[in-house]
Amino acid sequence: MKIHTLLGVGAIFGVIASADSAWAKPNPNKPPKPTKAEKEQAAFEKADANDDGFLNIFEFATTQGPGTPLVEVRARFIPIDTSGAFEPVYEIDPATGNPVIDPNTGEPVLATDPNTGEPLKGDPIPDGLISADEWAAYNASGKKLKDHTLSKFELADFDGDGVLTPEEFGYLVSPKVKFTNVLRQFERKDADDDGALTEDEYRGKTTGA
Repeated sequence: MKIHTLLGVGAIFGVIASADSAWAKPNPNKPPKPTKAEKEQAAFEKADANDDGFLNIFEFATTQGPGTPLVEVRARFIPIDTSGAFEPVYEIDPATGNPVIDPNTGEPVLATDPNTGEPLKGDPIPDGLISADEWAAYNASGKKLKDHTLSKFELADFDGDGVLTPEEFGYLVSPKVKFTNVLRQFERKDADDDGALTEDEYRGKTTGA
């Protein structure tokens, strides 16, 4: 009886060991976990609501957390948006300090890289869109840069006309804030009741603000 019992116990341990071995082996039918780059690409495609291959600022906002004010989103957006056109760099006449003019075309001569002969690129001119390459560079850098050259008022002034509409004023706070509350605060600041806030009104520097 003891021999049979020992054999039985040995069989049980054999089954357990076999099961452990099976668990240790990768399942060929289970898809591999996505890589970091694949997850980032999937996040880009999910945010690209109109499927045009680019993220506008409102699409980019969906990747930044549901309570993030749009002025904060825009401060993050600006440093990423770099692949539009670039400002031209011209050859400068050392004697006059003015661009060298091509005598045949009458146009300023573009400065070139002495090693490659390629035209030099100046500062980027943003195009208001984030491409897949810009998105990849943003994630690869690991640096969550922000634009610190614009004030909150300027960041909220999306159309750059120097005043804030009620909608733009709402960009200063979380999108979770009810628009009726935004409008109430806007009306308190709108000293002349013209439906637009100047920077002085926004900062409470006008009479009746």
